[in-house]
Amino acid sequence: MPVHNADIAAIFEEIADLLEIQGANPFRVRAYRNAARSVGDYGRDLAGLIAKGQALPKIPGIGEDLAGKIHEIAETGHCSFLERLHRELPAAITELLKIPGL
Repeated sequence: MPVHNADIAAIFEEIADLLEIQGANPFRVRAYRNAARSVGDYGRDLAGLIAKGQALPKIPGIGEDLAGKIHEIAETGHCSFLERLHRELPAAITELLKIPGL
């Protein structure tokens, strides 16, 4: 299943939510939220660029670490960091995040 910028942005938003629940550094949470916004608003298909072997363009708020996660998501459809966060938190908390408006 192809990965779109909106999918990558949603993963970064979910990471930000889980980090916030864990009480992580607010700057780190904000970095993921900003990255989600930047990727979601970006006009070119990032996974398509990666599939063609092209380098990721410079995107505001996307450093080396987040670029690596974009590559992982584009290539596998998953993010190991997000999966780790899910394992660290009770399943009920991650289910609550799926309820609109919370």
